[in-house]
Amino acid sequence: HFRELNFAKLSRVFPQIEANIDKLGEIQEYRYQDKKLAAISLVHRSSFVYWPTDKSGIFSNERLEFLGDAFLSFFIASEAMIEHKSLQEGDLSRLRAALVGTENLALKSRDLGIGDCLLVGKAEMNSNPQRRDNVLADAFEAVTAALLLDAGEEKAHTWLLKVFAEDLKTGQEILLKFDSKSKLQQWTQGIIGVPPVYRTIGTEGTPKETFFIVAAFIGSTEIGRATAASKREASKK
Repeated sequence: HFRELNFAKLSRVFPQIEANIDKLGEIQEYRYQDKKLAAISLVHRSSFVYWPTDKSGIFSNERLEFLGDAFLSFFIASEAMIEHKSLQEGDLSRLRAALVGTENLALKSRDLGIGDCLLVGKAEMNSNPQRRDNVLADAFEAVTAALLLDAGEEKAHTWLLKVFAEDLKTGQEILLKFDSKSKLQQWTQGIIGVPPVYRTIGTEGTPKETFFIVAAFIGSTEIGRATAASKREASKK
C-alpha cells in the first residue's frame, strides 16, 4: 500500500521532501532504503488541501502513526520493567502513559527537530498550541513506525532507547509529577470522602476546530475548569 505513493506528485507540492527525508535520517541515524516510507511518515493530513480533486497516490502518516503507537507502547513497557524492577503494574502503567503521552512525545519531536521535517497545510502552521502538540506527537509515532518497517526492530529499539534513556532512568520522579487527576481524587477522598466528578459544560472554537470546556465538581460545587482540544486533555488540565 505504501509503495503506491506518487512521489513525483508529492514532490511537486513539496520540493523539499528529499531534504526532509535526509534530515529525518540524520535524526534517526539511519539512511532509508525505501524513501517512500520516510516520506509518508512526514505527510500530515492537513496537506491534502493541496490536492482538492485528486488525492490518488497521496497518503497521510495516520496508518504509520497507528503502528508506531503500538510499538512505542511495547518498547516503553518492556524497558520500564527492566529499569524499574520494584514497580508494580499500576505504577508501570502510569509511567508508560506519561512517557508515551502527547505532551512528552511532542517535546521529543521538538527537541529532535522532527516538526521541521513535516509536510503540512498552511492552516496547520497557525493552529493552537494543543493542536500542534497532537500533530508533533503523532509524527513521532509515524516516524518510529517508518524506521521499524525499513530498518527492523533492532534499529528502531536502539533509536528509541537513546531518545528515552533519561526518561526511563528518572521514572520515579516522572511518576510523582504525573496523573494529576488521581492526585486530586486521593486528596478529595481523604478530606471529604468523595471523588471529583468531571462534566463537559460547553464547547468553543470554529466549525473546523472544537475545544471542550470541562469542569470538576465536588457535589454541586465547581472547583475548577479548563479548555482543550479533547475532553481528556481538558480534564487533565
